[in-house]
Amino acid sequence: MNQALAQEIIAHHLRLFGVGKVNEEHGVILMVSPREEDVAAVRAQTAGGGLVIAVLPEPAFLASFGVTEAAIVLPPIALRYCTCSSPARSELKTLHPAFGYRQTQGETIVVLQNGMAVWFWLPLESGGIVVIGTDLAGDLLRYRQGDPACADNRPTQAMWGIAGERPNYLFESQLSGEDGTHRHADWWAMALAETVAGKLRKPLADMLPGGAPGAVIVTGDDDQAYLEKYDEQLKLLGDTPITYLLHPLTRHTQKSMRAMRKRNPGVDFGIHPDALEAPGRYGELFDEQVAWYRKLTGGTPTSLRNHGFLNDGYWGHLEAWLKHGVRISSNLPGFDGRVLNGSLLPARMAWRGTLTPHWSVLTVIGDGVRFASGMSDEDAAERVRNVADCIRQSGIPGVMVLNLHPQNVTETRAMHHAAMEIIRSGFVAWNLRQCWEWFQQRDDGRLCLADTSCQGHWFGQQWRKFQGWLGQNMADVRS
Repeated sequence: MNQALAQEIIAHHLRLFGVGKVNEEHGVILMVSPREEDVAAVRAQTAGGGLVIAVLPEPAFLASFGVTEAAIVLPPIALRYCTCSSPARSELKTLHPAFGYRQTQGETIVVLQNGMAVWFWLPLESGGIVVIGTDLAGDLLRYRQGDPACADNRPTQAMWGIAGERPNYLFESQLSGEDGTHRHADWWAMALAETVAGKLRKPLADMLPGGAPGAVIVTGDDDQAYLEKYDEQLKLLGDTPITYLLHPLTRHTQKSMRAMRKRNPGVDFGIHPDALEAPGRYGELFDEQVAWYRKLTGGTPTSLRNHGFLNDGYWGHLEAWLKHGVRISSNLPGFDGRVLNGSLLPARMAWRGTLTPHWSVLTVIGDGVRFASGMSDEDAAERVRNVADCIRQSGIPGVMVLNLHPQNVTETRAMHHAAMEIIRSGFVAWNLRQCWEWFQQRDDGRLCLADTSCQGHWFGQQWRKFQGWLGQNMADVRS
């Protein structure tokens, strides 16, 4: 990975996790593989009380500060985040070689099992350096997007009884032996965000609106569902936002879509591309299906999930999504609550050496767990609640994308009720568009309350409702 992309990936995650922009103005400089010639700039930064993040520094750079490499360890490596406040996320794992350091001063942050520092804080002048001896950008990318080497050996057997390639095999080897709840990408990103915020003595911005512990995004793959099934689902959900991903053979018309939006303004429409019968023609079919979507809806799809979670090697469909300006996809299947990509938060995709404007978020669970595994509705609902419990226990907010096909609504009523319970417990209710809007604002450096009046945004809508309620009640009191 080139240094510019590595810097972009790390800085992107720091913004998402609440640190804000990383530059001299904000008191932080991020360097990947700093060299001896960078020492003067580091000393100038720390002399003013600033902080430097030095990722995989070269030996000559470290020697200038009295630090030497003491060990090189090959992956996979179990590490411990020893300054972590939450035991649930203190155990880390890197998929790349790591460096252990010998230093005479400072504070250890991440250590090998023998206690040797792999990350540590080195005070310098009025500031200091966060020395990182792991390939942080490489781990964030590998956990989130899988192993590109696995694309050379694609599986040929059907998965969940449905023909077609699924992306799971890109992730399986790096998650071997784990229980499926580990959020490796989120834990690594939070370790750095907490460290930086602590040394700057600045609190992290809330991850989600109002400091919510998590978010629930209900999606519904159209799959040519009967329109009365949509009606039944909307009755269950009330005014809960939902993204319906429209199949090219949907039964919807412009009139039926307007009626649903009038009934629930949180109804959003994305696209559900179908190339299962001709995966080699995906690009051509996607062009046609986007043209169909535009004619039906009058706009370009913001969100997407392939029919059957169809995959094409190492993110081979991403190029088509970028071509048509699709902003967010939820094409990774957790299936039964498994955190397949090590994250329950959206992030931008890296592709061909750059960080793209396209975001990916895991579908952590779907109603397929009912039918492919023979699980009862009640047991599936308990799986939904378990995901929410794991999010709360981790101390890091998470976004639960829950895929509930409208056609299956009769068989998944308990799963719908579980989603509503979680929302009532304090989780934010979003559709995919609203999720993308919120995190895009964070990535742009516009982090919280100033954006609550943003037209069309869920939190802005709720804030305006509260202001209206408060104004009316104050008027009643005065009268």
